Amino acid sequence: MTPSLNGKIALVTGASRGLGRAVALELALAGAFVICTARSVRGQSTQAQLPDTTIDDTLDALQAAGGQGKAVRCDHSDPSQVEALMLSIREKHGRLDILVNNAWGGHDVVRNPTQPSEVWDEPLEQLRGMLLGGAYSDYVTSLLALKHLMGHAHSGIILNTTWHTDEPPAWLPYEVSKAAKNRLVYALGHHLQAKDIPVIGVAPGWMRTELMLTHHTPEELAGQTETPHYAARGLVALAADPQARRFSGKVMDVGELADLYGFTDLDGSQPQWFRAHQASRRGDS
Repeated sequence: MTPSLNGKIALVTGASRGLGRAVALELALAGAFVICTARSVRGQSTQAQLPDTTIDDTLDALQAAGGQGKAVRCDHSDPSQVEALMLSIREKHGRLDILVNNAWGGHDVVRNPTQPSEVWDEPLEQLRGMLLGGAYSDYVTSLLALKHLMGHAHSGIILNTTWHTDEPPAWLPYEVSKAAKNRLVYALGHHLQAKDIPVIGVAPGWMRTELMLTHHTPEELAGQTETPHYAARGLVALAADPQARRFSGKVMDVGELADLYGFTDLDGSQPQWFRAHQASRRGDS
């Protein structure tokens, strides 16, 4: 059964495609009013090969499914834009119950990354772009949401989408940027303990997003991937859990959440990508 979030006000950043779009749809299906933000608006997608991946298209899909929401263009690495957004939410809704930090512009600097043969040949701007488009955006959005909406009210939940840092480490700038996101979850969760505002990271497996489908063949993805709705349902379950505070400061795997809350992917399955990945690393049969 879909958890009930009737009457809740939710903000989903990076809601133009992929996991962000799925989260917006699943939150709306659960009854929340969903504010969808991203840089991509109709006619101006940041992904030219995917013109229909905009917040306007997300809002259309959300409303077609019977949900309610709003689309607002916002670059979450720009504090002035984020502050204007928070002040607008405060004026129109008076509160923010759920913040999902999902914005990611980490591949904008080097759009077709190829890992160099030597680690020192990495483009120096790549990490900067990933930090700005990831941990910094999460940081700015969380702090301004707390300042203007959540903090003084001692209410709400902050959910950050992320990725498991790998062992052994994979692509250097990506690993560093995701480690920053994960540490932000831990540190911010610690500092908000007295406020009763949980901060939780959610790490999906390998998702069949629009971008993934443009870069991989069906054969490469078959049997190894999940839809973005799987992790989105995990985020909705956390948002609806009155005891979610017990996970504050942690990064939760989507398969772990599926075991805990009993949700499934669209096809009824419960993929365990990270668990299988860990077993493969250990050489388990």
